[in-house]
Amino acid sequence: MRVSPLCLTVCLASLSGVASAAPPSAAEAAKLYRWKRTRAQYEPLSARFAAPGGFERVETKRGSYGWWLRHLPLRAKGTPVRSYRGREILPGDHKALAAVVDMDVGRRDLQQCADTLMRVRGEYHFASGKPRRTRFLWAGGRRFGYAHWIEGKRPVKQGRRWVFAKKARACRGYRCFRRYLTYMFAWTGTIHQMGEQRVRGALRIGDFFIQGGSPGHVVVIVDLARDKHGKLKAMIAQGYMPAQDMHVMRAPDGSPWFDLVPGSPVRTPIWSNRFEWKQLRRFKY
Repeated sequence: MRVSPLCLTVCLASLSGVASAAPPSAAEAAKLYRWKRTRAQYEPLSARFAAPGGFERVETKRGSYGWWLRHLPLRAKGTPVRSYRGREILPGDHKALAAVVDMDVGRRDLQQCADTLMRVRGEYHFASGKPRRTRFLWAGGRRFGYAHWIEGKRPVKQGRRWVFAKKARACRGYRCFRRYLTYMFAWTGTIHQMGEQRVRGALRIGDFFIQGGSPGHVVVIVDLARDKHGKLKAMIAQGYMPAQDMHVMRAPDGSPWFDLVPGSPVRTPIWSNRFEWKQLRRFKY
């Protein structure tokens, strides 16, 4: 049964407004965000941007995906968004740019919008000690997961169907995991991630708005705040084409917090189309 926008508002009102889960220490962050960062100092997203006036961040359980996203490491203020080749895409003072996530983008034109979404979800599972839980919808119509990859299995076409057959050596560890993600970036896109489950209850940090297509686009909610009336605001991040730094965007009013009104379209900068609430999705795994 499809949940109405009104029900979504009621569900959101049941959330605690106190964000009691403290951010990780710098030592903890080194384990939670495993990639090589450009900045020695750890500055979490939550530390740079306070909740809007009259709002409080929604509560997140320590160690949850939402908590992990809320405390993503940021590059210094004024850092531009750069492509995988190092070319400046958005200057550091661009009106649409709030912050750049301190995360590498690779050396190939692969980590674009849907790939950025898979990157953070996969990195979270790895940091949580559950990398085998990572399994994304794949171009062949099934889920191809890290559990297949570490056994050396790869998608192979047999007649009219695809199977996962052993084609490579088994591997383990973070480098192995990153190779799996890079492989998936080349095999999937927004059209495949449209198959993830629809959001039918209260919104969560980590939910994403997606439009499948060529091109399509996807943006992810990296923080949520609400007021005493249940009104909701969200911080929204994206990757884009060509492959470029993941970045947090600014709303049309210049705030890093977007108004989310259940049932009302959401407009983000850069992407010309508006997102509808029926396009909200959540990872099953």
